[in-house]
Amino acid sequence: MNFSEQTKKNIYLVVIGLSVIVMIILVCGYIRDKKSAPDENQGETPIAQMKPQKDKVLVSISTETIQDGLSNMGILLTQEYYFTQVEKYTKEKKILSVLPTSSEFMYSYDGAVMAGIDFEKIEITKDEKEKKLTVHMPESEIQTVNVDKDTFKIYSEKDSLWNPLKLEDYNISLAEFENTAKQKALDSGILERSDEQAKNLVMNFIKNFPSASDYEIVFE
Repeated sequence: MNFSEQTKKNIYLVVIGLSVIVMIILVCGYIRDKKSAPDENQGETPIAQMKPQKDKVLVSISTETIQDGLSNMGILLTQEYYFTQVEKYTKEKKILSVLPTSSEFMYSYDGAVMAGIDFEKIEITKDEKEKKLTVHMPESEIQTVNVDKDTFKIYSEKDSLWNPLKLEDYNISLAEFENTAKQKALDSGILERSDEQAKNLVMNFIKNFPSASDYEIVFE
């Protein structure tokens, strides 16, 4: 089938026109779909960015732990008083309830008087608000009087025939000697020094706990 040149040109123009129309339709459809399509970012739930927070660490010390540690120390001797003491023992007696007679001897001993406190009786209370530890301390007491019997010396002795000295007399004199040594230790202030030393020991013991650094320590 032969077409004239004019007919061919007309066909070409129609094809070109249809192609342009189709392209216009496609472009318009793409633009419409682009506008109606939801934004990729609009449908997402925004993620909250939380600022890192520093945890507030509450440091608290356990009074039970401290008291258990102190109780394990038991009775602690915190002060000693050493002495060398000379005493005279006199034994008097009347013969037939009329004539007086006496025997005596002078002697010396070395020894030590020891004072301390019972750490099991220590109580500790805590004021968390004021950051304060209160230590309730018992008073020091004389715990022992040790006499070294190997150091016993007699300087003079007067033994009456009618009132002889016996072993029980030496035992009585030793008991009196211990009482005298104890009183001298008290007069020297052994209990006051013992109290002070005990406080220092307890203070240092508590300070060994790192969590105690924020607390004030007071004694009652």
